[in-house]
Amino acid sequence: MKLLIIGACTLIICIFAAGCISPEVPVNIDDPVLTVTVQKEGMMIPVNASMTYILPSNPTTGYGWTVLGSEGLIVKDEYKATPVPEGWAGGGGCQYYTITAEKAGSYTFKAGYERPWETDVDPIYTTTQTLVFSEAEGDDPAGDVMLTVLFNGVVNPKAGEVVKICTDGNPTTGYYWTASPESGLTVLKDDYITDNTTGLVGAGGTYVWYVTAEKAGTYQFGATNQRSGQDPANLFFFDLTFV
Repeated sequence: MKLLIIGACTLIICIFAAGCISPEVPVNIDDPVLTVTVQKEGMMIPVNASMTYILPSNPTTGYGWTVLGSEGLIVKDEYKATPVPEGWAGGGGCQYYTITAEKAGSYTFKAGYERPWETDVDPIYTTTQTLVFSEAEGDDPAGDVMLTVLFNGVVNPKAGEVVKICTDGNPTTGYYWTASPESGLTVLKDDYITDNTTGLVGAGGTYVWYVTAEKAGTYQFGATNQRSGQDPANLFFFDLTFV
């Protein structure tokens, strides 16, 4: 099983269902500081299967990602540089964390972006993710990557800045993605963009949500994929930290 990674607006009224933004905070959904792309296969993540979190990194600056907490988890990490023209340097790349667990349960994974010699300085970025693994059913899913979360941009946006969240979907099948953000996280706009490149009817497209938070903190964004009146067929969630 393989998973491929594949104007301006000011909010002047409170959105009571999910929080509100002060009129003094400029909100520009056309200029998100972070784009998070999610791909998910399967309802839950069984033990021995994996989740992958991909974070921007540039070790030529002296900074790198360090695991700060992963009790009960098996973590593999790999840095992949972005291809650049020959002779160029400092192009940066991404840090890949592939995470699994041998026992079902809820776990916490935390990593910080820091210079390893600056032991008395806090990381400039952090990511804290709550991970849930279920009991395995059927065939052993060992090695299968069932959730991929790609961060592209400022990992820790400031309160009031906009994050764009994307995932593939196909409402022509009768299944729709519906967001379920944690209280304090505001959905400014949601959209569905049809994939017209193939010219085929029912080819699917991309669900997009633009979110922000009025106050600093860590918030969970989740979404479910289901037909009306039926139980979810798929779901995902991940955490965003605003500073």
